[in-house]
Amino acid sequence: MSLRAKLLVGYLVFVAALAALGGWGAWRLRQMGDVSRRIIANNYDSVVAAQEMKESLERQDSAAVFALLGARERAAAQTREHRARFDTNFQKAANNITEPGEPEVIETIRRDRDDYYRAFDAFLERVNAAGGKAATTPAADEESAERREYFDRLEPRFNKLRADCESLLQLNQRAMLAKSEAAGGVAHRWFYITLLIAGLLVGAGLALAFLLSDRVVKPIRRLTETTARIAAGDLDAQVEVTSNDEVGALAAEYRHMAEALRALRRTEMGQLQVAQQTTEAAIDSLYDPVIVTDAEGRVTRLNRAAQEIFGSESENAGRHVGEVSRDALIAGAVAEALRSQRPVAGEGTASVLPLAVDGAERAFRLRTTPMRDGERRLLGAVTLLEDITHLREIDRLKSEFIATASHELRTPLTSVQMGVHLLLEGAVGELTEKQQEVLEACREDCSRLDKLMRDLLDLSKIEAGESRPHLAPVRAHDLIVKASEDLRPQVEAKGLELRVDAPVDLPAVLADRAQVERVVGNLVVNAVRHTRRGEITVSAERHDGYVAVSVSDTGSGIPPEYLPHIFDKFVQVPGASAGGAGLGLAISKSLVEAHGGQVSVRSEVGRGTTFTFTLPAAAGSKSRN
Repeated sequence: MSLRAKLLVGYLVFVAALAALGGWGAWRLRQMGDVSRRIIANNYDSVVAAQEMKESLERQDSAAVFALLGARERAAAQTREHRARFDTNFQKAANNITEPGEPEVIETIRRDRDDYYRAFDAFLERVNAAGGKAATTPAADEESAERREYFDRLEPRFNKLRADCESLLQLNQRAMLAKSEAAGGVAHRWFYITLLIAGLLVGAGLALAFLLSDRVVKPIRRLTETTARIAAGDLDAQVEVTSNDEVGALAAEYRHMAEALRALRRTEMGQLQVAQQTTEAAIDSLYDPVIVTDAEGRVTRLNRAAQEIFGSESENAGRHVGEVSRDALIAGAVAEALRSQRPVAGEGTASVLPLAVDGAERAFRLRTTPMRDGERRLLGAVTLLEDITHLREIDRLKSEFIATASHELRTPLTSVQMGVHLLLEGAVGELTEKQQEVLEACREDCSRLDKLMRDLLDLSKIEAGESRPHLAPVRAHDLIVKASEDLRPQVEAKGLELRVDAPVDLPAVLADRAQVERVVGNLVVNAVRHTRRGEITVSAERHDGYVAVSVSDTGSGIPPEYLPHIFDKFVQVPGASAGGAGLGLAISKSLVEAHGGQVSVRSEVGRGTTFTFTLPAAAGSKSRN
C-alpha cells in the first residue's frame, strides 16, 4: 500500500467516526425536540386556555358588580365580551384533551358553565327589573334584596366554575412537570451514552493514529539517521527501508545517491586541484593588481601585477594588508568592506591612489568587495586596483587645454569689457536708449563669460593639484557663521530668510578657511537660484571624527533623474534661474574631497534640497563653550 493510501485510509476512518457520532447526536437531539414539542402541543395550550378562562370568569364577576352599581350597559357589554373569550378558550381546551381524567374535567366545566350562565342571566334580568321600579320602590331596599340574591344564588356557582378551571390548569401543569422530568432523565441518559461513544471513538482514533504514524514515521526516521551519517562523511552508510511505498522509493534513490557520492569522492580531490589551479591562473592573468585577504584583513593571495608593487606573495602571506600596502587608503577600504560586508569603491580625486610601478608613478582607483560562502558567511575581501593612468592623463590634458584656453581668452575679454564700459560711460558720445540696452546686455554677458573662465581656471588648478588646501585647525562655529553672514545680504535681497544653526561647542576642524567659505558660498548661491520663497538654512552638527555641514532650502527640488549627476561638470537642472554654468557644485565637490571629506545631496521635488559635506575634526579637538 502506498503512503498516500495509508494516510487516506486513516483519514477516512476518522471521518467515518465523526459522521457516526454526529448522526447519533443529531438523532437524539431530534428526539429531544419532539418531546419538547409534544409538551407544548399537549399541555401548554391547555394551561393557557385554563388561565384565560379563569380571567374571563373574573371579568364576568366584575360585570355583576357593575350591574349592582347601576352601570347596566357596561355590565352587559363586559359580560358579552368575556363570555365569548371564555367560550373560545373552553373550546380550545376541549379540542386538546391529551391527559387521563381531562375529559371528565372538561365535561364538568361545560355543565357548571351552563348553570352559571343561566343564573347570571337571571340575575341580570332581576337587576334590570328592579331598575325599572325605582320610582315606587325604595332604592335601598331593592338593592339590598338584589345583593342578597347575588350572594345566595350566583356566588356559589362562580366559585364552583372557577374551581373546575383551576382543576384543568393543575391537571395539565402536573402533566407538564412529569413529562419534563421524564425528558430530563432521558437527556441525562443520552448524554452519558454519547460521552461513552465519543470516548470510545477517540480511543480508537488515537490507537489508529499511533499505529499509522509508526508505520509512516519509522521508515522516515531510519532514512533521516542514515542521511545524517552520509552528511557527516560516512558514505558507506546503507539505508534500510523495506516498505514498498514512496518512502521505500526515496530510500532506493538515497542508496543510488550514496553510491554516486562515493564515486565522486574518488575524483573530487583531483577536481579541487584543477579548480584551484584555474582560480589562481585567472587571478594571475588579470592586468590590474589584486589583493585577497581573509576575514581578519591578512593577505592570502597576490597576483603577479600586485607582486610587482608590494613584493612576492611568499613574503607577504599572513601579514596584515596595512603592513603590505603601507597605505592607509587600502587598509581603510579593506577594513570598511569587512566591517560593513558591502563593496567599497572610491570616487573622485581624493580616492585616486598613486603607486610606483617599474620606477614610474601610476594612478589606481580602489575597488574592495567582501567574499562570502554559500551560507553568506564572511570569508575575506578582494581588493582590485584599477589602473586609470591613461584616464588621468586624458583628464590632465583636458584640464591643461581648458586652463590655457581660459587664460588666453581673458585678455581679449578684458579688452571687450573695457570697451563696453567706455561706451556706456559716454566716451564716444551720447548713446540712444536702444544702444544703451544692447551694451548693458553685452556687459552682463561679458561678466558671465568672465566668471565662467575664472571657474574653469579654478577647477583646472584644483584637479591638477595646484590649489591644495592649507589645512589648519579652525573653530567650526566661527567658520560656518562667518561664511553664512557674509552671504546674508545676497540672500535677503531675493526676499528669502537665512537661518544659521551652528552650535558653539562644535569641535575644531582641519580646513582651509577660504576654500570652505567658497564651498558654503557656492551651496548657498545655488539654493538662492532654486528658491523663490521660504528660507535657506545653514546648519552643522558633530559626528564621530568629523563635522557635517548642511545647506537646506525650501525651493523646487531636484528631479530624481538628475541626482546621480548633479556634481558633474556643466550639469544644470531645468527650471533654474539663469546665471550659472554648472561648475559650482563640481568645484565644491573637488574642494571638499581635497579636505578628506565627502559631499552628498538629498532632494524632494516641490519640497526642497539639502546638500551636506563633511570636514575632518582636528586631532585632540574638544567641544568648547
